[in-house]
Amino acid sequence: MSTTRGRSAAAAAALLSPLLLAGCGIKPTGPVDSGSAATVTVPVPAGSAMLYFVSPDGHLVPSPQRDVPGLAPLQALGRLLDGPGERELAAGLTTQVPSTHGRRLEPSAVSFPQRDVMRVQLPFAAADLTPTARRQLVCTLVSTGGREDRFTVALQGTEPALDLEPVGCEGIGERPLA
Repeated sequence: MSTTRGRSAAAAAALLSPLLLAGCGIKPTGPVDSGSAATVTVPVPAGSAMLYFVSPDGHLVPSPQRDVPGLAPLQALGRLLDGPGERELAAGLTTQVPSTHGRRLEPSAVSFPQRDVMRVQLPFAAADLTPTARRQLVCTLVSTGGREDRFTVALQGTEPALDLEPVGCEGIGERPLA
């Protein structure tokens, strides 16, 4: 009788094995949308500005400027035009903003013709800027002086009679800031 039980148990196991290996009955599904990308808050010491550079995957990355507290818009713009520093380069960050090769900006390059609009006179053609370069400029300028979300930035380049529409940091580009 024990041989019969052993054979019965082996037969039952053989029949149940494919069912057990087939899974738990959950049907496969396609990709599921889960909403927008996550955002990251970067702690910045009071009075510090952020310069925005480009990561290897094309996202803007804020770089707090802790060494010079309270960067004015003109100073922040000058630093951004100088390109990434050693710390940013070590992190693999680049820029899409054209370099000014050390040329200093005129004090009149940044003005507030209206209380809620900052006008920026660039030393190169604004029409040639990529959306990422425009976001770098605008987001850097909006981060200055602790005045976030209180003004938009109007970029003006060297080409005659071309002003880009004033925008805020979130108003430009293909992707939200990460």
